Amino acid sequence: MSILKRFQLTFLSLFIFSLATHAQTREVEGTINAFNKYPLKNVSITTKKSKKSTTTDEHGKFKIKADKNDQIIIEADAFKKFIYRPKNDENSIKVNLIFEDTKKNKEIAVAGGFINREHLENGLKNFANENNAYSSFVDVFDAVVYAIPSAKIINENGTRKFQLRGVKTSTGSNAALVVVNGYLNEDISFIIPSNIISIKQLRPTAGAIYGTGSANGVIEIKTK
Repeated sequence: MSILKRFQLTFLSLFIFSLATHAQTREVEGTINAFNKYPLKNVSITTKKSKKSTTTDEHGKFKIKADKNDQIIIEADAFKKFIYRPKNDENSIKVNLIFEDTKKNKEIAVAGGFINREHLENGLKNFANENNAYSSFVDVFDAVVYAIPSAKIINENGTRKFQLRGVKTSTGSNAALVVVNGYLNEDISFIIPSNIISIKQLRPTAGAIYGTGSANGVIEIKTK
């Protein structure tokens, strides 16, 4: 093979690789707030795979290039770290960071320029319900998947449910049971994420009290 031919093949291979890499990268833009109201400045935004980074502006906005299936790590001192997993077709996100309310953190949040003191105090006084780990989600199903990454959203008879295990029970369903405030619920679409206190997967021994359906796992949700 001639040197020219080898050069042409090498150039073509690099060009194809470049196109493939570009196709797997997208620009994600977003807004970071506190109390679902006040924009947060100077928040660190980092992509886990490509290690790209940026910070939010005075309006809480940012733009960053992220690889396909990448995770976006959102961090600010005095606030809980949030890891966001954009969906395949999602290029715009909005996240509500949770302030960890202590006297020291109040000073850190203000001194770090993340939020001014007036907004912080007003948020804690009047919008405390929005300072909730699940208030970033519009959909309760996304909130459950965030809390239990192994949960997969499935559809059974027109109702969205969760699959934790592949084995079907005697009823023919492979959906996990969902218990809301102590009661079994077939449909949880009525739940407002900001009203959620906790979400967890019960151990088999704890879930057994809910009968044979618990063989597929039990998800417990507590709300206000």
